[in-house]
Parts: sequence; structure tokens; C-alpha cells
Amino acid sequence: MYNIGVVPGKFFPPHRGHLNQIIRAATQCKKVYVVVSDDENIAMEKCRKDRLQYMPIKLRALWLSIELQSIDHIKVVMLDETGIPAYPEGSVQWCKMLTNLVPDMDVIFGGEMKYQDTYMKHLPGIEYNVYDYKRSRYPVSGTEVRHNYLKHWDYILGAARPFFARRVLITGTESCAKSTLTKYLGKIFHTSWSEEYGRYYSAEYLGDNEDLFSVQDFETIAWKQKEQDNIALKTANKIAFFDSDAVVTQYYCELYMGQTNPMIETFIDPQKYDVVLMMGPNVKWVPDGFRFKNNQFEREQLHKKLYYMYMYRGFKNIIEINDPDYSTRLDKAIEIADKLIADPNFMNRY
Repeated sequence: MYNIGVVPGKFFPPHRGHLNQIIRAATQCKKVYVVVSDDENIAMEKCRKDRLQYMPIKLRALWLSIELQSIDHIKVVMLDETGIPAYPEGSVQWCKMLTNLVPDMDVIFGGEMKYQDTYMKHLPGIEYNVYDYKRSRYPVSGTEVRHNYLKHWDYILGAARPFFARRVLITGTESCAKSTLTKYLGKIFHTSWSEEYGRYYSAEYLGDNEDLFSVQDFETIAWKQKEQDNIALKTANKIAFFDSDAVVTQYYCELYMGQTNPMIETFIDPQKYDVVLMMGPNVKWVPDGFRFKNNQFEREQLHKKLYYMYMYRGFKNIIEINDPDYSTRLDKAIEIADKLIADPNFMNRY
């Protein structure tokens, strides 16, 4: 049994192979330090080439900390190697930084044979233990995950999956069947979805009396909607569907109260969704609890209003679906979701 072990790596991103290696190390040490190490500039360039949102060291350390939080003798730390020469030229500096970070280590656990001579040369007296370097149990690398993360979805750690899950917003005005469509898509793709929270707010907080709405209520709705969205993301299976967002909340705030709530704008994020499917108001009117009436001209005007609210706030990937029957709308939504899973960047060429 070793006293202090170190598991260094880029964890770019952390996957099940990494986790298995860390747990194996934990069985052999009284204390294990998981060292997330990378050159931020190089990592940023790799994400750009892989067409991924940037994954800073701190985020990767957070994912690992969440996964390992119940194991008391494992601690996640960070080593920023930005500015030192790349391996092998920067080996001496890197080893000094590691020694300063974990001065009492006895053993280093790695997954690559090529680093063994380097560690033995620059860290005399420290053992180097290589585990499953052939990746026989989890045949995947961080590079492979970045290149095709949906193909390797099962290897990605649960805490990191919300980062990689594709996100589809279903939006529209009253009685455009978006809520039902969102549920259908969630069930068809065997994944999570987030319902429109504002639909239930009146019954939960206002005694089901819509006349009692205040401007502040809509801010609460936006906050509750974000919480609900985060829960859906945590349980997503490659893709998640969202019924409404803060733009819709602001839209109803204007319609109900005759004014906007500036705080709602802080919940609006044009980069949050891969695609926005906007349902047209040309299906049969079905009252769903709001006060607006079945007037086709008014429905179309409100649709335009909501559409321009999205455009004004910088939303790009908006696809309008105006088919008058539910079946065709579902088919089109499924087709778009399928393409998004097959190629997460397809909307850039849409």
C-alpha cells in the first residue's frame, strides 16, 4: 500500500477509462491526487479544430470532482502547464511543477508506457505504474471522444455529458402543439425533456388565478425554467428537448403585463441551443390556459412578434415548421434531430 499516489492526465474529456484507472489507484494508496494538467492555448486550439466549445482545465476538474466526491481519499487538483515547452522538451519543468504540487508522492499511475523513462529520469525514487495501456476494458481515448463524442457517448462520464448533449428548443406561441411535440420527441429518442414551467406557475403560486400575475412572477418563471432545463440536461441521452425558454417568458411578460422584465434577459442565451424549432400558428386552436383568443390574424401577428424577439437577441439556428398537420411536424422534427445526432455541426451548413 502506497501513501500518496498521483494520477496525472489531460482528461480531455474525462471518460470511463480514466475513472477506472483512478479507482484502481485508489485501491493501492492511502491518498490519491488526480492532476488535471494541460496547456490552455493548445487545448483551446484542439477544441477549435474539433469544433467543440472550449473545455478549460477548471471545467474538467469539476467533472472529475463531481464523479469522485464520495471517495474521501481522492482529491482533484490542477496543474496549468501553459507556457512551458511541449513534451518531451518541457519534461523537466513539468516534473518540477508536479513535485511542487504534490511533494510527498510515492507513485505515479499512468496509462501510457512512453512516459515511464521520463518520470524515472526526472523523478528519482518515484515509482511509475502503468495500468491497461492497451485500453482493453475501455477501448477509447480522449482524442477519439472529442472527434466523435456522440458515437462514444457511453464512455463519457455522467458529469460531463450535459456539455456534449445536443440541445433542441421547441418554441412558438399559444396553441401551436409545441408542448406535445416536445414530449413525443423525448419519448421517441428515449431521452429527457424540459416542460414549459410557466404553464404550471399560476396553479402552483397564484391559486390558479392568472389575474394575479406580476412582473416579478415572470422572473421567477425564467429562473425555475432554467433549473428544470439543467435537470433535463443531466439525464439526457445524447440529445435533450426543451419546451420554451426565457424568450418565451419575456414574450408572455409583455403580453400579460404590458412591459418587459430586464432581469429575464439575463436568462436568455442564444448559444444554449443547437437548433430552435419554431412552430407556426397554423394548426387547430386548442385553448391551453392563457387568455388569448382564437383569432388567426392575431395568432400570426404574435408569431411574428416572438420570431423577431429571437432574431433581435442573436438566435441564429431557427427553423420554422409551418405544416398544418401534427404528423408532418413530428416527421420534420425527428429528421432534424437525427441529423443533429449524426453530425452535431450540421446546422452550420443548414
